[in-house]
Amino acid sequence: MNSKQRVKKAFHFDKPDRVPIAIVGIKYDFFYCPTIEPRSWQPTRYPPHVGGGVNTISNSFYRKFIYDWDDKNRKEAGFPKRWWKYPHDSIDEWGVIWKSAGTESDDLTKGHPYKGPFQEDWDDFGDYQIPDASDPKYYRIIKTKLWKYLGRNKYTLGSFAINGFFNLCTQLRGFSELLIDLARNPNQVIQLIKKVLPYYLIHIEKFKEYYPNLDSIMIADDLGAQNSPFLSPKLFKNIFKEPYKQIVKFTHELGMDFILHSCGQIFELMPEIIETGVDVFQFDSPLMTGVDNFKKFAEERKVAFWLSSNIQSTYILGTPQDVEEEIKGFIRDIGNNEGGLGICEYSSKKTIGAPKENVIAQREAALKHGKYNEQGIIEWLA
Repeated sequence: MNSKQRVKKAFHFDKPDRVPIAIVGIKYDFFYCPTIEPRSWQPTRYPPHVGGGVNTISNSFYRKFIYDWDDKNRKEAGFPKRWWKYPHDSIDEWGVIWKSAGTESDDLTKGHPYKGPFQEDWDDFGDYQIPDASDPKYYRIIKTKLWKYLGRNKYTLGSFAINGFFNLCTQLRGFSELLIDLARNPNQVIQLIKKVLPYYLIHIEKFKEYYPNLDSIMIADDLGAQNSPFLSPKLFKNIFKEPYKQIVKFTHELGMDFILHSCGQIFELMPEIIETGVDVFQFDSPLMTGVDNFKKFAEERKVAFWLSSNIQSTYILGTPQDVEEEIKGFIRDIGNNEGGLGICEYSSKKTIGAPKENVIAQREAALKHGKYNEQGIIEWLA
């Protein structure tokens, strides 16, 4: 059973040989297929904000061959030669301004969205142009023979450069402003979603066109705070459910799975999200929503889960033994359904300060405890 078959069987409760594992690179079961802004996108007043933040843009390869902003616009914009080291503003292709503390402060996060094009008012909404997702240059990495060769026999993930509908709308409008709009001016939010929806649909279509062996689309939409969702199930149903249904349905029509990443506690929203057709939930901090809450969905084969050892606690503060026991618990409670579980590894381990021994412990625990027999039963639970 190769990696592609293993993950598909796990995510569709179809008796894989073991729990699949995702690690950045080509060693294990998943392979990432990213899109990236065209080099023709060259902001003038600010440096370009990229998905990985300063941790990405500090890499000379990205600056020179992916964005090429330094040579063309840095001096005119008045930024120092190593601008990414220091506190600065940057701008993404949607017109959202981000703040970053810079790498010199050891802040390797993606930064914080500070001001969107509709933060103050909606006056320019009618003239606002979304990025052109049909531009082939977005897909210049995944179009290469090398990328297709590296992804052979792996379960391939089409990873969006932008977030899902809720996060994107908060960035364009402002977080507090959007929450107020959801209560007082929901029709304007609906119009904003309608404006950005074509970007998602075109992006999904082009992903599959340029990488025909793509197995899934993955979108990140952080819908929860530490203890509760940012919005009620009713608001999600009335505002966000239908556009999610559209992009999930389109993904399925193209023969791919749809994976939703979310941070925060989102248990109350999960039934509505599942009804959109989402195949897999990916959580980096699964304890926030609660593994016990996942168990029922997995047992009913309604949705699969792709989980990391909890990055807010166990993964960074626990011992390797703690990590092993947590992964073992995921396998027992969620993966013991002829599949239903994958283990993921947080990509920016340095950013969160994950000890190397805990990273290794998670990998080894999944391989040690995640084997299925021919009947699709976890061996140590048989």
